[in-house]
Formats: sequence, C-alpha cells, structure tokens
Amino acid sequence: MPQTNRQTSKLLSLFLLVLVFAASCLAQTTPQSTPPWEIFVGYSLQRSDVREYFKTSPIIYASRGGYVNLNGWDASVTENINHWFGGTIDFSGHYKSPVVATTTNREQMYSIMYGPRFSYRAPGFTPFFHVLLGVAHADVKVTPTGPRASDSSFAAAAGGGLDLNIGSKAAIRLFQAEYFRTSLLGTRQDGLRASAGIVFHLGKNK
Repeated sequence: MPQTNRQTSKLLSLFLLVLVFAASCLAQTTPQSTPPWEIFVGYSLQRSDVREYFKTSPIIYASRGGYVNLNGWDASVTENINHWFGGTIDFSGHYKSPVVATTTNREQMYSIMYGPRFSYRAPGFTPFFHVLLGVAHADVKVTPTGPRASDSSFAAAAGGGLDLNIGSKAAIRLFQAEYFRTSLLGTRQDGLRASAGIVFHLGKNK
C-alpha cells in the first residue's frame, strides 16, 4: 500500500510539472481551430466496488465487497466531424493489490467504450461532454495462489472535462470526470472515474 501511494504521488507530481509548462506556453495560444483527430493518454483514478478475499482459517477463504480507489491509465481517440461534434473510443485499465488480513489480492479492471462527444472550442481552452457505451472486464485473484473470480459486463460512462490548449498540435487535459456504471461480479457498480494527461492533435486543422 505505501508503495502504491508513492507511485501515485510521483505521477501526480509529473502532471503538475506538465501544467506549469503549459501555463508558460499560453501566451502563444491562438484561437482554437478543430483538429481532425485527438489522441489522449493519461493517469486515471477509478472508484469501484470490488471483491476482496481473506482467510477465515488456514485453508478457508471468505470474500467481501467494498468501494476502493484503483490507479491506472486512460487513453482515447476522438474523430472530430466538425468543430463541436465527434466520436470517441476510450480504453482504460485500473489496478490495485490490497492486503486484507494478511491475504494479498490482485485486482484489475479494463474497459472499452465508444460514444458521441460534444465540444466548445474557445481561445485557450476546450470544455467537452461525452456519453460512452461498451464493455468492462474485472478480475480478482489471491496471490501467489488462491481463489479467483472474473467477469465481463455492459459498461457506460457519462461526463466531461477541460483541455488547456498549448498550440495547434497539443493540449493538456486538466481533468476528465465521469460517472461510471457496470454490473461486474453480480454487483451493480455506480462508480466514478477521473483522469488527466496529454492530448495530441493530428491532421490538418479545420
């Protein structure tokens, strides 16, 4: 657990340094045009209801459910049809390895979703909103040996974010926050996902 916290702190510190760099570039920002393609990659934090195993005797395991924060990554590709509408395909992976009563669990959650995106392009920044539908997969197992459970289900996410433009070819995604809905391992999950990172603009601007 302390190691995970240190890794998270390092990632957050890296993004803060990127933001400082972005602020120094704002003076060069021109009124925002529309790139045909936008590629986003960044750090992501997801709050989800997961299953955790623990021992009730030397050979018997029990399980419990509860909301935890999973650290991971988020990446997406957006095709802009015009200056305000596009389509986004989103990929994410989130992980955690908690120790419950001396039992080490390895938890993983992945998703792939697609949906419409609506943007407002202003000089210096671009707020947006999207609705994504797709599938999520969760896996939890006791390491090195022990019980394991995995499941896939329909997934949906709705939310938005804010991009800080640093020129015609890149932007900083200050935040992306979403309501995240799945039904993994027999449990309805009403979770939250937050991401931040870098956006690359590809193609000739419209």
